[in-house]
Amino acid sequence: MPCNVIELMCEASQKAAEDAGNDAILSVVDQIIVPQGTWTINNPGGLVAQHLGIAAKSITYNVGILQSSLIKRAIEDVNAAKSRCTLIVGGEAKDYERNVSESLHAIPTLSDSRRQESSEFIQPAELPISRYEIDMGLIRAPEQYALIENAYAHAHKLTRESHQELINNEWEEMARIADSIPSSWIRDALNHLKKNGWGRTIATPYMLHHVTQWNVNQAAAILITTQDVAETYSNGSDGFIFPNALIESNAVIPLTERSQLHHCNGLHHIKNEYVRLTGKNPSESQFHELYSCFPIAVRLQREAFELGKRPGTITGGMTFAGGPYNNFMLQGLSQLAKQVRESQTTGVITSVSGMLTKQGLISLSAQQPPSGLYLSDVSDKTQSRTDRIHIEPEMCGNAKVVSSTVSYSAGAPQVYVLAENHDKQRRLLISDSNTVIEEFLKSHKIGDTVHISQEGFINL
Repeated sequence: MPCNVIELMCEASQKAAEDAGNDAILSVVDQIIVPQGTWTINNPGGLVAQHLGIAAKSITYNVGILQSSLIKRAIEDVNAAKSRCTLIVGGEAKDYERNVSESLHAIPTLSDSRRQESSEFIQPAELPISRYEIDMGLIRAPEQYALIENAYAHAHKLTRESHQELINNEWEEMARIADSIPSSWIRDALNHLKKNGWGRTIATPYMLHHVTQWNVNQAAAILITTQDVAETYSNGSDGFIFPNALIESNAVIPLTERSQLHHCNGLHHIKNEYVRLTGKNPSESQFHELYSCFPIAVRLQREAFELGKRPGTITGGMTFAGGPYNNFMLQGLSQLAKQVRESQTTGVITSVSGMLTKQGLISLSAQQPPSGLYLSDVSDKTQSRTDRIHIEPEMCGNAKVVSSTVSYSAGAPQVYVLAENHDKQRRLLISDSNTVIEEFLKSHKIGDTVHISQEGFINL
């Protein structure tokens, strides 16, 4: 039966409670945290509480906030006795909405008494993209990640052919792993690729099946509580999962201002902090679920955390397992918790916000860590140790191409070019000229010199 997104979230919450050992644990939930999705629903946590018949404060985290920050808030509130048990739940029902919209139940409304209950809406301190990028129209993730991807290829001296082969091989491996997971959204993903190919171009070099999949019907829920409450409502401590470390970098450095587009300083500072706190490398964990919105995001995480040939996912990632917008980290966390619990080992999951702008890491263990939980933020280190380049919106004359991509996301193709002159000034250029697009389809021209007219036109 097709469900609306609130019904999906309630079903996931019920299953999380049953998985904990006793669905009566929902009666202890006094706080519900929901990551904002593609939907526009006021107070989704309040609607979940109403459906489940519980009294709980409702908190919604808007886009632009690390997914790990929701987990951090829940842990801190439980530790400080502000909450006995917090439910974190999110979901998407876009596939139902697209295909069976007429048979979907309408999103419920809050009762008069529920409207009086406490609710909170958390906004990011600042947007992950700059006002300049917004004004220029560089607001979609595919174009920004493609600029990072192509800068990486240039820095590693990859040809167009070898670069495309690298991306395809990486995502074929993701499909292979997704095929081993019953909960994956795309069934038989490898054969799906062989039969349908990589799909239409989104932003060179990315095609449809290289990017996150939003059109899914999926939800996930996590319960965070004290050991006392868990022991009261569970069948034994064998089912408990303990957070060992939660490290974030919330420094906001817009992509166009980063000295090296293909280098993510925050990831390296998180890795170093993890080693400092735990005495171990993230690669030493048994399982890993790296945030997988685009291939370059996974590749840079793999390199920063020194995974080598170890798998970077247990789900198959956001393309094949299903990437329900801001909810995917909960999808991955629920799967990782099961793996860690069944194998009685350890796991690491990461989160990303913006264009690899903010980064987070959570490590889990089936055993209670003797040193307790490490909470750390390396934002100041990332901010102070990342070189920035000045944006000059009116820059003209000769400049070298830093990166480029041809985008088809908005319908008619456009080329996005980030250029830098000898004075270390940058300008973002956008062109819908067929001649210019044809040239940038032949080569990304990174390192080549272009001439920028006073009107902002690209002359090759």
